[in-house]
Amino acid sequence: MIALDNASTEYFDIARIQLEPDAVRRVPRALALRHDILSLSSEGNQITIAMPDVNDKDTIDRVRLVTGMHVRAVPAPREAIRARLLDAYSERGDEAPAVRALDEIHSFAVESGASDIHVEPAEAGARVRQRVDGVLREVRTLPAELYAQVSSRIKLLAGMDIADRRQPQDGRYAIEHAGRSLDARVSSMPTIRGEKLVVRLLDNHSRVPSFEQLGMHERHLGTFRRAVRAPHGFVVVCGPTGSGKTTTLYAAMNERSVDSENLCSVEDPVEVRMPGIAQVQVNARAGVTFASAVRAFLRQDPNVIMVGEMRDEETAGVAATASLSGQLVLTTVHANDAPKTVDRLVELGVARHTIAAGLTAVVSQRLVRRLCKTCRKPYEIDGGFAQEFGMQNGAIVYAPSGCVSCKGSGYMGRTAIFEYLFIDDALRSLIAAGASSVELHEKARKAGYEPMLADGLRLALLGQTSLEELRRVLSLEVAA
Repeated sequence: MIALDNASTEYFDIARIQLEPDAVRRVPRALALRHDILSLSSEGNQITIAMPDVNDKDTIDRVRLVTGMHVRAVPAPREAIRARLLDAYSERGDEAPAVRALDEIHSFAVESGASDIHVEPAEAGARVRQRVDGVLREVRTLPAELYAQVSSRIKLLAGMDIADRRQPQDGRYAIEHAGRSLDARVSSMPTIRGEKLVVRLLDNHSRVPSFEQLGMHERHLGTFRRAVRAPHGFVVVCGPTGSGKTTTLYAAMNERSVDSENLCSVEDPVEVRMPGIAQVQVNARAGVTFASAVRAFLRQDPNVIMVGEMRDEETAGVAATASLSGQLVLTTVHANDAPKTVDRLVELGVARHTIAAGLTAVVSQRLVRRLCKTCRKPYEIDGGFAQEFGMQNGAIVYAPSGCVSCKGSGYMGRTAIFEYLFIDDALRSLIAAGASSVELHEKARKAGYEPMLADGLRLALLGQTSLEELRRVLSLEVAA
C-alpha cells in the first residue's frame, strides 16, 4: 500500500509512483479518462486514487460504486494524471482486448436501448445477446480466450470473486457512456459450459412516465387515479418479471404530493431515484428487508408506502396490515391476471378478511412491442384470426414489415396493456367467503371487468401493436 497523506492539500508527484496493475484494472478505462482518475494502489477493501479535485464527491461516489471499495482520494495535477493514464490504460496491456470488447458491448447496449446483456458460454467461446423491447437478440460472439477475459472483467468491476466459478454470485458497477451514468446489476450462474453472466442496465435518472404515457385507457384511468390518490388502501400491480410493474408504481407515486406528504419506498433494486421520496434499498446482510423497512416506515407517520415486491409471507402480511392502519400501500406480486392476485395473496399467508377489508384495486399488465409507424402494413383479418381473437371478419389490423428505422424488426419501443379489478362490496363479500378466482372473475365481468386481451385488441385496431405480438405475450390467455 502506498503511504500517502490524505489530509494534505498539496499536489503529489505521481510521476514517480509505481502503479499497482490490480488497482488500475478496478476502475474502467472510460470512467478514468472521462473524470481524470488515476488508480494508485489497493489494499483490502480500500482503493487509493489520484484526482485533480478531491472534493468532487460525485466522482468519488462513482468510483466507490464501480469498485465496491472505500475510496481514498489524493490530489494531483490534471496534466500529470492524464500523462500517466495514457500509459496505465495502454492498449498494449494484456487486459486491453477484454477492456475494449466490454466497452463496445456496453456502448452498443446503451445506444440500442437494451435492458439486459447476456454473456453465455457456447461450444467454442461465448455469444453475447441483448434484450431490446423484451426480445433477446445475438449481437456478437467471443472466442474462448476473450470470453474468459470479459467474464473476469465484468466480475472484477462488479466486486465479485473472479476465482470462484462454481457458485452463483451477484454484484454491481456503473457504466459511463455519452454523458449518461447507468447502474449495472450483475448475476452469474455456473453452467456445464462455463459461467453465464447477465448484466441488467438501470438508468437511475430516467424520467417517470405518467399514467397516460404508460398507455392506460381513459375508461379506467379516472377510477384507478382515485385509488392511488386515496388517503388509505391497498393497490396491487401484478404480472411476470419484466412486465413494467415497478414503473407503474413509480407513476402512482408521482400522483402524490412530495411537498405535503410523507412518501416512502423499499425496493430491490432502486430503479429510479425520485426526489422527495424516502427510498430504501433492500440489504439482507445489513438486516434491511422489505418487512423490516415497512415496519420502520410505520413508525415515521407515512402517507404512502411503496413495497417493490411481496415475495414472502412476512412482507405480504406486514404490507397488507399496513393498509388497514390509515396508509396507502402500493406493491407488486407475481400473478397471471387480476382475479388470481387474490389467490396469490392467500398463498402468501394474508388472511382473507384482511384482503377483503384492505384491497382496493388490482392492475395486471404486460408489455407489448409497438409497431414501427414507418413500415407497418394494414390487412384484413381472416376467419382464423377472427375466431382466435374474437374479432369480426374484415377488421383492419397491422403487421410488422421491417425497415431501416426499426433495424428490420418491424417494432420500435414498447407500451403496456392492462386489466383492472376494482374491489367493491360484492367482491369483498366473495373474497371473505373464500370464493375462487374463477368466481371473482365471473362476478367482476358482470360489473364491467375486461381481461387484458381486450386492451391488447384495442391497441391492435389502432395500429399500435400486432396480433402476432399479442399472441407472443398473451399466449396462455389467448389459448384459453
